[in-house]
Amino acid sequence: MTRGERRAAALATLLWSVATIGVAWHALHGIDHAARSREALARAHALQGRAPSPAFPMHLDVRELSALQQDERPLIVHDPDGSELVTAPVKDADDWEIIGAVGLYSRWREMAISTALPSFAALLVAIGLMVGVRAVRTVGPRVAAVGAGALFGAAAAATTLQLRDAVVALAPRAAAPPALERLALAPPSLAFTGLLLALLAVSGALAVATIHWHAAQAERPARVRETLGAWSFIAPSLAHLLVFTIAPVGFLLWISVHDWDLLSSDRPFVGLAHFREIAHDPLFWRALRNGLVYALYVPVTMVAALGAALVLDQPLRGIKLLRVVVFLPYVASTVAVALVWQWLLHRDFGLLNAALATLHLPRVDWLGNPATALPALMLVSAWGQLGYMMVVYLAGLQAIPQSLIEAARLDGADAWQRFRLVVWPMLRPVSTYLLLTGIIWSFHGFTLVYVMTEGGPAHATDVLVYRIYQTAWEFRRFDVAAAMSVVLCGLLLVLTALQWRTVKGEAADA
Repeated sequence: MTRGERRAAALATLLWSVATIGVAWHALHGIDHAARSREALARAHALQGRAPSPAFPMHLDVRELSALQQDERPLIVHDPDGSELVTAPVKDADDWEIIGAVGLYSRWREMAISTALPSFAALLVAIGLMVGVRAVRTVGPRVAAVGAGALFGAAAAATTLQLRDAVVALAPRAAAPPALERLALAPPSLAFTGLLLALLAVSGALAVATIHWHAAQAERPARVRETLGAWSFIAPSLAHLLVFTIAPVGFLLWISVHDWDLLSSDRPFVGLAHFREIAHDPLFWRALRNGLVYALYVPVTMVAALGAALVLDQPLRGIKLLRVVVFLPYVASTVAVALVWQWLLHRDFGLLNAALATLHLPRVDWLGNPATALPALMLVSAWGQLGYMMVVYLAGLQAIPQSLIEAARLDGADAWQRFRLVVWPMLRPVSTYLLLTGIIWSFHGFTLVYVMTEGGPAHATDVLVYRIYQTAWEFRRFDVAAAMSVVLCGLLLVLTALQWRTVKGEAADA
């Protein structure tokens, strides 16, 4: 490493250290203010009806007192000398007017140095190794990433433990009444802070590894420019993936192991309690079973789509228009399709029951009977997916070399033998793709259930995604819904891995 690269590595480590200390101090600040606000509320409640004692310092001007009277929540006041006061209003005996306030000095600075020590120590160790140990300057980027990650990760873990100790050390000396808890300042989430510190540690390690990689590639500047150019093109998509996919999945995992309530700021860690709850929930297993049965429409639709593709692959007049007609349901609005089929399947004035009546057959309550509701939804799904599968099969048929079919015809093979021995083996990768992706998408089924049956009757069409929606937004059990989502995500990951392995194996055979 050159002197400039060593300076860059030291600067990256310094920036990591400053960012880590800043996050830790911000969390410590919030922990202390939350504790002081509860203590101030408790003492203000104890002084209700009488003026505050001089033992509780107050430094409120007219503007701050007016803000306190309007909101009645604890107010943070900054003194001219730089100290902070967390104040709470004192009301009269009738609990009507505010007659004063109590204020408590913040105490977070008592633990500021101890909280910053792990990051500062890691900074000194990293700079000492880069300056004093020659072998460290010549290590590869992988070793640099592992070493920096271990050092920064240990500092992040130690900082998180220091913050956990601060929660106990800065705890309020007096507890606020339950009625006043809603007025207290909310403490920061230690889990979120720990996650942020971990992300900073990973970012710092990647920065150090990048500098070591640049040093290792110093003799090949063209490769450096090519790699940096490639990463500059990948960066926007990678940022989108991190923000809108990986981060929500991480938040989902965090919710699933916490008692998470929208109306409460206290969200304790409960471990696998929610997973044990859904394991004993019969409605969850009913929804999972319904989802497995619902997925059976996929192979049935594949057979119909293959037949339609074989017919529509013929050189007939108007065949393109017919292809459009078959494909049209796939691109139609799912809500519109659900409403149309809801009318077609209606018990009293549905078109299907009208046709049965003309044949002197009894009417069927397609969507109101537990025995027919799920098959009716499978019929609608198959009708909607038929066009897409037909197009994929049609593309597969048109990709088959005609020379193979002509050779089989010259050898005396009839139509069935040509299909069984030539066409079907060539369509096997297409069929595998449609089967696995169709099953994966069948577990995403929500709109048809939501519009047509709402999970009924008697939970006969209650599939897993609808059960997750209902648990979260109707029962307000977001934590349990998150645990269900994790289970669904795991199931879909297994199916995706199976699809990838199957497609990869067939590509290798080809």
